[in-house]
Amino acid sequence: MPEPVSADPGSVTGNSLRMLAAQVAGNAGYFVSVLVLARGLEPGDRGAVAFITVSALVISSLASIGTAEATRVFAAQRPTARPRLLTNVVLVSAAGGLVGGGLACAALLVPADVRPAGVGSLGLAAIAAGGVVGAIGLAGAAYLHGCSRFREYSRLLAAGPWLYALLTGATWVGWGLTVDRAAVAWVAAQTVPAVLFCGVAARGTGFGRPDIGLLAETVRYGARAWLGGLAHLLNARVDQVLLGLLASQAALGAYAVAVNASEVLFYLPSAVASALLPAVARGGGAAGVERTLRVFRVVILLTAVAVGVAATLGPVLLPLIFGAAYRGAVEPFLWLLPSAIGFVASAVFSNALLASGAPALSSLGPVISLTVGVTLDLLLIPQLGASGAAIAASAALLCGGTAAAVAYGVRSGLRPAALIPRRADVELLTRRATRRAGARPS
Repeated sequence: MPEPVSADPGSVTGNSLRMLAAQVAGNAGYFVSVLVLARGLEPGDRGAVAFITVSALVISSLASIGTAEATRVFAAQRPTARPRLLTNVVLVSAAGGLVGGGLACAALLVPADVRPAGVGSLGLAAIAAGGVVGAIGLAGAAYLHGCSRFREYSRLLAAGPWLYALLTGATWVGWGLTVDRAAVAWVAAQTVPAVLFCGVAARGTGFGRPDIGLLAETVRYGARAWLGGLAHLLNARVDQVLLGLLASQAALGAYAVAVNASEVLFYLPSAVASALLPAVARGGGAAGVERTLRVFRVVILLTAVAVGVAATLGPVLLPLIFGAAYRGAVEPFLWLLPSAIGFVASAVFSNALLASGAPALSSLGPVISLTVGVTLDLLLIPQLGASGAAIAASAALLCGGTAAAVAYGVRSGLRPAALIPRRADVELLTRRATRRAGARPS
């Protein structure tokens, strides 16, 4: 058997910057595809595409039944078990994707009026296929994440969305966009990264023999975190599914644009939380707690500034970039901005809890977010449409982030004051910004 690759774990700061750069690059590609879809499709058809892609993403996240979450932790802690962990997570995710895709299609196929207008048989097939390949890609990504192979992970993360942008752009120019063509392009754009993630993950270690005992341990650990991971995704995406079912497709199209724009604020906390997880899993203890707190305070400061900038520029830029037909995205965009503050707390503290041996507690924040979000969606969407979904999303993430922070604070014996940014945090940011500015060539 090949020897496991000995990845240099790097620093949390360095890996955070890699992940941030990858997310910025990848989401720039995704932004291009969103722009092409907005220009090439009417808001109603754009909503149908959003329903297909979001449904497939939910299925792919359900598929691993927690093995992807546990693999992130176990791969960091058990280098000799990595080949078996990789095989287990890929097999379970592929099987789960097949089952989930089949069940979803069966539920939407009969009766036909259950699914949104514009989602036909090819759209249903895209949901099933996207769920399978997405699950396999997430399995390979989880393994690379746990091994701290951030260079490879970040490159693939950045490249995948640009393939989608290329395919949608070529389709728009060559044949014209339709819901079915956009769905096929999305599935193709998911398939290539999934193959690459698994191929790169296996390089140097190979696939080991399936290990039932290790799989059972992985499922036991991961199932407690899986609920949180699933709730996190559902809270981010189920509002679009409910909006498609309870309101017009045009409202869903406008809301999808507002969500895509507001999620720019999630890049930094998501990148930092990804880099923090394997570092805490390898170390932990008092040093892990201090590192987590320092990261949270700095990121919350940066995110608060970013929210202010977005509130100022967003109402001008959204109609300018996406077109006058999407002017209705401005109000939900503004309502979505407070969600970034809750996302910082939820992402940082949920990942820290998962890495420090508390998978059940790591699910608390996302589950509370989901519960609050769905309840408010059902109450607000029928009356307020896209703005109601946005209000629900912000309230949900603020509640979930608070719950995650409280859970981490109680488990670590912290006082609430430990979460409040300090002068030292501002000075740290100022020094680093000054150092980077001074390092630039004149």
